[in-house]
Amino acid sequence: MHRRFLATLAMSWTLAVPAWAQSSPGVAPPGGAIGGERPTYTERALTSTPMDGAIRQRHWAPGLNQGYVPQGLTFVRGTLFVGTYRSTEAQTNRGPARIFAVDPNSGAVIGGFDLPAAIGHADGLAATPDGGLLFLADNSRTLHAFDLPRSLQAGMAVAVGDPRSLEKDPALGSNFLAFDGRLLWFGRYSRDDSAARLIAADPAVLFGGSSNNNARPFRTAEAVRSLPLPFHAQGATFDAAGALWISTSNGRMGKLHRIDTRTGAVLAQHDAMAGLEDLARGSDGLLWAVGEAGSQRWNSWATFFPLLFSFDPALLK
Repeated sequence: MHRRFLATLAMSWTLAVPAWAQSSPGVAPPGGAIGGERPTYTERALTSTPMDGAIRQRHWAPGLNQGYVPQGLTFVRGTLFVGTYRSTEAQTNRGPARIFAVDPNSGAVIGGFDLPAAIGHADGLAATPDGGLLFLADNSRTLHAFDLPRSLQAGMAVAVGDPRSLEKDPALGSNFLAFDGRLLWFGRYSRDDSAARLIAADPAVLFGGSSNNNARPFRTAEAVRSLPLPFHAQGATFDAAGALWISTSNGRMGKLHRIDTRTGAVLAQHDAMAGLEDLARGSDGLLWAVGEAGSQRWNSWATFFPLLFSFDPALLK
């Protein structure tokens, strides 16, 4: 069932290869300069972080000057995709949401599309390796699947099937998302609730059923795997060796965790910056991350690091 579900997207990709997949890579900024569009709402300098020695490329997160807060992140077919929502007020946790397509070399925005009004906090992103399907986790306890090429061409999200809600179970949540090529991994941001779990599920089970099946909330019993989850989980990705990395953060701290996907045990932990959000794996073996500290919503935080950046996990302290 899993293969049949993913195979339905093959024709979509073949017939509709968008400009972002055909264009030549952009030119990296000279001399280690920061790519992308610099914030115009502040003159603050970047904060030094525990990750500085491992960071390679740095770009300003897209949409900062328009009030977007970066959240979800994935990398596919040589392009970074950043999930955002618009909010400039600390108390406003949801707003109009958009996906930005970003050139990883230059940091330039090369495309994007608006998300449905029901999505107000594009927390987590993951994509199939061929770039045909984009999965999205919204913090409303809902998972979505979109036809990525057609969404980019239309400038607005083109859904594949119905969204799947999650049962109101403290074990479940939709605050981050990763795809290992077979299973979707997701979970709930929790400050101190050990009931929150790292869930792995077959996308065919989540999205491939009938409309009646998708109308029923996903239950923990349907998970392929349910594992312990670090507090403050914000993002996740798999590295080139297949290891799962989870980012955790709030407005005062940030960490990176390498997780055993058989037991949920933390195999390694590294200090990071406050406001660290989602993670993605690049084509060169480096990992990418995005930070929200210093976006207009969170510009009062002590940390200023609203960047999209790559890093070498082998150099983390």
